[in-house]
Amino acid sequence: MVADPTRPVSSIDVLDGAELARLDQWSNRATLTQAAHTPVSIPALFAAQAQRVPEAVALTWGERSWTYRELDEITNRFTHLLADNGIGPGQRVALLLPRSAEAIMAILAVLKTGAAYVPIDPAAPQARMKLILDDAAPTVAITNPELAERLAEQDLRIIDAQDIHADAGHPGTA
Repeated sequence: MVADPTRPVSSIDVLDGAELARLDQWSNRATLTQAAHTPVSIPALFAAQAQRVPEAVALTWGERSWTYRELDEITNRFTHLLADNGIGPGQRVALLLPRSAEAIMAILAVLKTGAAYVPIDPAAPQARMKLILDDAAPTVAITNPELAERLAEQDLRIIDAQDIHADAGHPGTA
């Protein structure tokens, strides 16, 4: 530091070799610096689990439970409905839903399309919701009839979350 007073302190090694080695061991650096495995998407992980244990319970909400097979079929039908509405990779879908089984199903269906979901807390003030929607610029919003009026001023197509349970002729397979 005396030799070069302009040198940033952050560029000076303050630990000797033995201390660096001990720190690397403590932090498990060898594992942390390995090349990452090929990323796997949430829908791919879900599909693999649904294939492994189709009759195992995947989701329980209140008094109702869904197996992996049932949840996969329901979300596949909703995924087709979303795709019919132009939703696909690279797009964003707003989710204005209370915590519910439908919210979980909607998230999985959106991810299956390759789109991203933009969660909006129903308790958020209108100004906060508008800021999120203006910033994210979603293509559509999934909500329920009780909350749909909060989106009236937005230029968004609305998809009713209850359509998750509708069998509108869409296949239950991907």
